[in-house]
Amino acid sequence: MSSDKRIIRSAVIFYNETKPEAVRTLKQVLPALKARGVKVWIGRKPSALGDKLRIADIAVALGGDGTMLRAARTLAPRSIPLLGINSGGLGFLSGTDASEFKRHCDAILTGKFVLEERWMISVEAYRGRRRLFGPNIALNDCVIRCGDQARAISLNTRSAGRFVADYFGDGLIVSTPTGSTAYALAASGPIVDPRLDVLLIAPICPHTLTQRPLIIPAFDPLTVMLTARYAHEAPRVLLSLDGQLGCALKVGDEVRIARYEKPFKLLLNPDRSYYEILRRKLKWGER
Repeated sequence: MSSDKRIIRSAVIFYNETKPEAVRTLKQVLPALKARGVKVWIGRKPSALGDKLRIADIAVALGGDGTMLRAARTLAPRSIPLLGINSGGLGFLSGTDASEFKRHCDAILTGKFVLEERWMISVEAYRGRRRLFGPNIALNDCVIRCGDQARAISLNTRSAGRFVADYFGDGLIVSTPTGSTAYALAASGPIVDPRLDVLLIAPICPHTLTQRPLIIPAFDPLTVMLTARYAHEAPRVLLSLDGQLGCALKVGDEVRIARYEKPFKLLLNPDRSYYEILRRKLKWGER
């Protein structure tokens, strides 16, 4: 974690137009930035801003965590810092809320917010030698689960070529530390500090009493193969990244997961620690 000392002179703003609160927030944020001499470009999604992404100092996302996850896939390869202004629900990844932006605006533009790097995962799926999906990147997680049938699936996992386990249940979550407070948390996974360089493997409703979430080094690539416990077993299985991208899988397909080469850069309030966010957003530690 380090302080970003640049003076912010240009910004791209994108917002979730389906959220009335995000539209209202845009009407607050835009004049505040322009009044301070910041050049601003606006779009509904990062990919629509094209060349502006190469010259902007920061990106600003107005929405909830879903907006932030979509932004991460576009911004991480370009190394553009993102400030999230929560205009959605939980807003766990946001650096500030709409009600606080005016108070924090000068601190943001003068580099007093903290620049934190969150690493991501790169995911591909193969059917034999043919690539079905990817490479695509995710900030939170990669999920392999049974689709439209209430049936268990079998998944063989290997880390750096070494056998880890066979999982039999509803599916498997492979999460980054950032994603440990998302779907993996609901699957009884631990909360992992986002500064750690690890992967979290969390089975979804495993049909055993002994398989529990596992933390492994992020630098070892992970492979997950869909196998069949019984010859007639062929449920519909889905691969999903951050709940937004994905494809269907068949028995024999292999999913390859590796640490993405570039981190996602997130602007955060220096007066609010990760543990304070856990307490505020998730009511962590309350009795």
